[in-house]
Amino acid sequence: MKNIIHISFCAVIGIVLAFSIVKFNGQGDVLSAEKRSIASKPTSITDFQGWDAFFNDRFGYRDQLINLANHIDYDILNKTVKNSKAFKGKDGWFYYIDVADGDNQGDFCKTNLLNADELAIFKADIQENAKWCDDNGIKYLFIICPNKHNVYPEYHILSRPDGITRTDQLLRAFKESGINCIFPLDYLLEKKKTESLPLYYETDTHWNDLGAYYAFEAIKEEIIEMFPDKDFPNIEYKRDVTYSETAGDILPMLNIKEAKSTRISLSPIAGSITDYFVYTKDDEENGVISKGKNDSLPKAVVFRDSFFTAMTQYLSTMFSNVEYNWRRMTEDDKKSILANKPDLIIFESVERHSVTIAKE
Repeated sequence: MKNIIHISFCAVIGIVLAFSIVKFNGQGDVLSAEKRSIASKPTSITDFQGWDAFFNDRFGYRDQLINLANHIDYDILNKTVKNSKAFKGKDGWFYYIDVADGDNQGDFCKTNLLNADELAIFKADIQENAKWCDDNGIKYLFIICPNKHNVYPEYHILSRPDGITRTDQLLRAFKESGINCIFPLDYLLEKKKTESLPLYYETDTHWNDLGAYYAFEAIKEEIIEMFPDKDFPNIEYKRDVTYSETAGDILPMLNIKEAKSTRISLSPIAGSITDYFVYTKDDEENGVISKGKNDSLPKAVVFRDSFFTAMTQYLSTMFSNVEYNWRRMTEDDKKSILANKPDLIIFESVERHSVTIAKE
């Protein structure tokens, strides 16, 4: 009986290897699910690590076999699924940890603190932007969006150590420079205590529309203080809650096909969002421009990242015109800004990239 089992097992392995060779990927150059380039063919026959990476990225039915392995680990054995990009946390929550993209894990473990020279450079960058705005009579606001693990550390696979964070260092630099910065972490944590719905996507790096709305509430108060003579709209929103098994940017990184995610959308209780503004350009990374229905409201320019995608539907109600740029401000931008003279410039960054909020 044992021999039959051994023979059957070897036969299955042999078939899998045979199909992997037959379907070997010799042409592809990108692993789209994992958002990275595929390993190229080594130039030297003795480059054993290179050949190992080359075959690992190209063997036939690679994605299907990884999906099967993750299904066994994730759904059957309930093991932690983890790679260099992301990992599965507790209770169906997933976290992004790519070191090359902000190093969320280093932030969580507080191993990415800045030294004195790095802090001095950061201080000089934010002071330079603030001075330019002051010199040209333009108000400004810096916004740091909290990392997901800051709001939901309880689902992380590690316990966060005590001590200051890199963001604490940056906020101190803002304070010492006399520059205001909104970091709505405490506000989100307070809302989380009484909120039955999540504020971030379980299977994505970003906050959802509800989390973005609560952050907007904190930002809105600051804008009202900046422009006390303006009559800003006060919009009440209703919620629509659905669920997805395939949404989110983290699942493809782990080759996981399905995991439940809460999808929340907000819309005005009375009327429509188009009663307040319309998008005259909506090309995401290539730029977004909103035109408000009330021309007496201020004009704004925003330099942002992906976290502000969910924010535009709320922030745009506060202005007669907003230009959203998915990048940091450049010298060319300054020329355009002076030509069009907005009332406010917003510099926004997610926490893991906040050291570049003023300059790449």
